Amino acid sequence: MTTSTNNIPAIVEIRRVEARDTLRQRWSNYFVLIYAAVCFIIAINLRDSILNATVRYSDVATGIRANYPANWLIDDDGDYVFQVRDVSRVGFKTAIIVDIQPLGLATTTRNLLDALSLDRAQTLTGYRTLEIDEAYILPDGSTGTAMLYTYVNAEVNPVLQTFPTIIEGLDVIAVRQEQAIIVTFLADARTFDAERPIFERLLNALEF
Repeated sequence: MTTSTNNIPAIVEIRRVEARDTLRQRWSNYFVLIYAAVCFIIAINLRDSILNATVRYSDVATGIRANYPANWLIDDDGDYVFQVRDVSRVGFKTAIIVDIQPLGLATTTRNLLDALSLDRAQTLTGYRTLEIDEAYILPDGSTGTAMLYTYVNAEVNPVLQTFPTIIEGLDVIAVRQEQAIIVTFLADARTFDAERPIFERLLNALEF
C-alpha cells in the first residue's frame, strides 16, 4: 500500500504474522489424541467383555458343567443334557447341544457316528457327511472324534417368505466311563467359521 507524507511517496509493507503453537498448545493436542486412543481401546474392551460374557451351567445328575454365552437362550428340557441358541440372530439360530449316549461293550465311537448319520439322513433334508476326524485333540489333551456335516434347513415361516438355508454342523465326541459325550455345533454355513470360536470357548471350559 502506498501513502504520501509532505508529498514524499512512502511504501508500507503489510506482512501476515504466522501464528505459532506454544508448547502448552502442542501438549494439549497430544493429550487429546492420547485420550481419544485410550477411549477407543476401552470401548473395544468393553464391547468384547459384553460379547464374551458367559453364564455357568451345572447338571448334578450328569456331572456336566459349562459356560455358555450370556445372551443365548438355554433349554434343558429336551432329549439332551442342554441346548443353547442365539435367539437374537436373524434366520437360523446358531446352536450348541450337549448330549450323553451310553456305549455298550461292543459299541465303538464309529458305530455311534454311523447311527447319528443314519438318523439324520432320514430326518434332515440333503444331509451329507463332509469329514470324520478320529484323532481330534480335546481341550484336556486326550483324543476324541469329530464329524463335520451339512444339511438343508427348510423351516417354513407362515408370515415371512423364507428360503432354504445350508446348515453346517460339527459333532465332537469324547468317551468317558462307557459314555459318549457329544457336543454339537450348528450354524448357517455362511457364518460357521466366524462363529466357531464361540463353540471352541464352550468346549474348552466344558467339564464332565
